[in-house]
Amino acid sequence: MVLLTEFFEGDMDRKTIQAERIRSPLTNTEFHTSGDRAVLLLLLAGRGTFLSEEVEREIVAPCLIWAPSGWTTQIALSAGARGSILRLPERTIARALPTDALSAHVREVVSRRIFKSDLEDALLASVTTMFDRIETELREDRAGADTVLNHCVALLLLDVWRAAGPVRQSPEQQPDRISDSFVTLVELHLQNHWTTEEYASRIGVTRDRLNTAVKRALGVAPHQHIQRRLMEEAKALLVTTNLQVSEVAYRLGFNDAAYFGRFFRRHEKLPPAQFRRTFTPVYREMGEDVSFADWP
Repeated sequence: MVLLTEFFEGDMDRKTIQAERIRSPLTNTEFHTSGDRAVLLLLLAGRGTFLSEEVEREIVAPCLIWAPSGWTTQIALSAGARGSILRLPERTIARALPTDALSAHVREVVSRRIFKSDLEDALLASVTTMFDRIETELREDRAGADTVLNHCVALLLLDVWRAAGPVRQSPEQQPDRISDSFVTLVELHLQNHWTTEEYASRIGVTRDRLNTAVKRALGVAPHQHIQRRLMEEAKALLVTTNLQVSEVAYRLGFNDAAYFGRFFRRHEKLPPAQFRRTFTPVYREMGEDVSFADWP
């Protein structure tokens, strides 16, 4: 075979991460993506062409290319090309983003195309090592593989960020960066029930500065946004699953189902069970493509 493709399936991200070796000694090779995954190409030998929407570039090894999801991509490689390709779904990237002050900076970088040809030896070695480790974890499916994969992807995202030549952070972060970091952390740690102080500490700002930035961007205080997201998730679980109310509570990080009931009723004026009986038929009539942000 001209191209040896290794696509392993398992639980969680193992179903969607694709790791491919490029070994094309005799003929030209082409890769196509529909835009549903981000693509990381490390070309160790050979040359080719990168085509994505309005962007077309000649590529020569050694080089690193990052193409975020959302664009169709075609990569044509000449005979003799050698390297590796990773395809990563958005949920994998979201989970692997840093949870500290770097989050917004890394996310901004990995949301755009990156072409890096002057690769430092350290960067080349790091990306190669991470690909090899991801390939091994996907193939062997050992205990804790999902955790290892998450850490490997996190390190790869940092490598991509470094390859892009990030601007050193100024001591004062911009408000939009602060609010973006907060929103990302809430999605990652909603079930952990962090306090506003904990979020501020992870982002690297004071509580007052976090409050100001989030209110300006979202129109509500940080704790109100957290509670709103908990309610959205609770409503979704109640009307789209058969989980018991206590199971919904534990899924959302509540240690006490009774406290979850009081929390839900305080915000919705209905106990969880009654909400389920009332709105599950409405959900089924509306279909599955429904947002719970405005319910009811």
